[in-house]
Amino acid sequence: MATLYLIPFVLLLQIWPVCDAQNVKVEPFVYGYVGNQAILRCQFVDPDNSLQVTQITWMKNPTTSKVNLAVYNPEFGINYPTETSGRIHFRQVTNTDATLIIDRLEMADDGIYSCEFATYPDGNQDATTNLTILAKPQNSGKTILVQAGHAEVPVARCVSANGKPPATINWSGGSEGNVSETVTKNNNGTFTVTSEYLMIPTGDNNGEKLTCVVMQQALDRPETIPITLSVQYAPIVSIEGYDENWYLGREHASLTCSAKANPQALNYKWLMNGKPLPSSIQVDGHQLTVRDVSYIVNGTFTCEVTNSLGTGRAKMDVVVREKRLPQPSNVGAIVGGVIGGILALLLIAGLVAYFLHKRQRGAAGSYETKKRVFGTGNGAPQPEYMYRPDSDSERVPSATVTTSSTVVGHHTGEAEKLLTSEAPDYENFKSSQKEEEEDEELGSSKGPALSLPGHPRDEIQMEDDMESQRDGSIISKRAVYV
Repeated sequence: MATLYLIPFVLLLQIWPVCDAQNVKVEPFVYGYVGNQAILRCQFVDPDNSLQVTQITWMKNPTTSKVNLAVYNPEFGINYPTETSGRIHFRQVTNTDATLIIDRLEMADDGIYSCEFATYPDGNQDATTNLTILAKPQNSGKTILVQAGHAEVPVARCVSANGKPPATINWSGGSEGNVSETVTKNNNGTFTVTSEYLMIPTGDNNGEKLTCVVMQQALDRPETIPITLSVQYAPIVSIEGYDENWYLGREHASLTCSAKANPQALNYKWLMNGKPLPSSIQVDGHQLTVRDVSYIVNGTFTCEVTNSLGTGRAKMDVVVREKRLPQPSNVGAIVGGVIGGILALLLIAGLVAYFLHKRQRGAAGSYETKKRVFGTGNGAPQPEYMYRPDSDSERVPSATVTTSSTVVGHHTGEAEKLLTSEAPDYENFKSSQKEEEEDEELGSSKGPALSLPGHPRDEIQMEDDMESQRDGSIISKRAVYV
């Protein structure tokens, strides 16, 4: 939708307005960059062809100095009254088109240009174009070396030089401060903008990061310039290493003197109670070491650090104890770690035992290689025959038949005996035929009886057919297990 709004605006720019004359049309504003080319369009519109053009003239600053730049006469031709080294010339001049070209733009080319047509019988008609020359600035930033103090001073400077129009400079980052800005117009029409960042500097400001952001019409994008502050200050001193447990006989107790300074610290000096150190104390630069603690070192230690700006000091009061302070015990942490480790091991062992037990139960309850009998070979659902051991109180073999519709029943007969885990009673085999027939009738009420094809009952030789397995079960040699 925004694009639609822009279309009338673009069309408006393409329709050159009439400036001071009905027939002369120019662009009222033209922008150019130093070193580039500018095109000043000028056309004469005479739809009725009622006017005769006798001369065309381009002038600069017509209301002040009025410098003639280019003249065209249909009879005498083209003339350039002002020397411009060929930079200014007509494009392809005709009685209706007087477009002017300015090559290698300079800052001096900035100004108002008038395109004038001398006509008969109406006389002169003209229109003006405001040519604005843009110059891309040279931007730079730097830190200002200062010393820590109590007055507000500039600590960083950012400069945008020789630009047109003047640049806008902003600051970001760093501690709170103020900004001072000056704008200078140069002789060639460009501008130089200088912006300074002011604050009350301290040692903590040394090394802070500031960012100078320059925005200007001739820049493709805002230019950012990072600046690191440099604040000089006398040493800031601290003493470390005292643990409040200096006791008689302790060996190699030490203190460390730390200093921040700009410029760098040059000299470290230790004192005890404002006097030189006892001979039993060893000093190595910023570190002090007591080889054997005694009441001699009971007192106040002072470390003095010096650089070119001054001296910084820090003090530490040392109290020598008769006996060593008890050290905080870490038994609780050790015991807690041991207990945690034991609990973790027990948890792992429990998980291992659980999964092993579950796996053993699964292995004892099924025969994966013996589940399917007599596959159809056509991918249709097949019954699964699974071993189900009988209880002590039950003598009748049973089988579970599983298909897409599960049917469970008691089945006797040869096939059932082949699947049962108990060895059949061979001597009473014939006497049990009647009981088996009754069982078959009972099983038919709950589901189909299982009959193995190709094995008549009167031809089964049970003793030769059965085979004992390592898990205690008995299976048929002639049955097919998949």
